[in-house]
Amino acid sequence: MVKLAKVLATAAMIFGISMSAWAMGKVHEGTIVDTMNSGGYTYVQVQEGDNTFWAAGPQVKVDKGDKVQVVEQMWMTNFTSKTLKRTFDKLMFVGEIAKK
Repeated sequence: MVKLAKVLATAAMIFGISMSAWAMGKVHEGTIVDTMNSGGYTYVQVQEGDNTFWAAGPQVKVDKGDKVQVVEQMWMTNFTSKTLKRTFDKLMFVGEIAKK
């Protein structure tokens, strides 16, 4: 997990991606409203109460409507996925997307 975070931080510096401060391991639980897989990662849009956010972690089989839990590792702003050809305004990287 730490190795992945270091790689992402280094990539952010190299490619000039704006990164927020390291997350403190906050646990989030919610329902998947959108999901896609690309480049070995699963991207999920999670509805948590009145808040909706995108998270990405190692590829896993999940579907819209699944209840999931993710633990913050790092937030990135203006993150562009070259394989999805999409830029996320704000994206949380996690070590695991766990079904509840």
